[in-house]
Amino acid sequence: MEAAAFLAESGRTRSARFRECLRRAAVNPASDEAVHDLRVVIRRVLAWTAVRVALLGPHRRLSERRRSLKALMAPLGKLRDAHVKRDWIRKVVPEGDEPSYQYSVQVASDVLRWEARVRKRLGARSTRRLRVPFPKGAGGRGGRLEAAVPAAEFLGELEREVSKHLAAALDPAHPEALHRMRLAFKKYRYAAEVLLPLFPKATEETAKHLHDFQTLLGTIHDCDVILAEASSFRRGILGREKECALEIAFRAFREKSFREFQGVAGTAGGLSRVFGTAFRS
Repeated sequence: MEAAAFLAESGRTRSARFRECLRRAAVNPASDEAVHDLRVVIRRVLAWTAVRVALLGPHRRLSERRRSLKALMAPLGKLRDAHVKRDWIRKVVPEGDEPSYQYSVQVASDVLRWEARVRKRLGARSTRRLRVPFPKGAGGRGGRLEAAVPAAEFLGELEREVSKHLAAALDPAHPEALHRMRLAFKKYRYAAEVLLPLFPKATEETAKHLHDFQTLLGTIHDCDVILAEASSFRRGILGREKECALEIAFRAFREKSFREFQGVAGTAGGLSRVFGTAFRS
């Protein structure tokens, strides 16, 4: 399949989904689901633009729109992070601990604060009119380019970017390394999702496997964020040295999730099995 034709078709699908999710979130920015869906579809559009640049070369209008979408992601990300923290606290934290309760109130306040900002941002005329352009022609590398070969090369580059963080990420004392690995894997996963139709061996099960690993990395990162914030809140606001029940619960949950990560990626060839062979040329 020619790269230009393939990307035009997949781009139209993502653009339509973006417009739908933008309308839903603008109507109800307090909806966890609407905010989540809008963030996911923006990530998929950003992944599509990155793939298009890799296969066909850069385009000015796409670069401008990419910056607009990333700017929109910032407040959406803050709100979604607050939603995630609130939901994890509801699931994990035992009742009856005053410091834990006070931190939970702080998180609830963050939800309301970012909901107000997102509501304002989504209500802006510039946001409501935001669209994903589809440049005519193939760009800088020619319309006859066969898509599958450079697609495999592009995914190979993203895979190596993930792998270079693995050794440091396997050290539980370096959560920032796991965070960098998570961000790199997220780019790989969404790009692979765009390119999946080009690879006969890739299936929906292949995509689910990548999604599950990304979810595991995200769970560990959520724990790291909550633990850091709760500790800072306890020390700086409450003036207490002893860990609260919330921190104890999330530390245990983090350790359990990290052992699962080590079992998946820490064994010989573990990360290679995560990537699999479906996207190789």
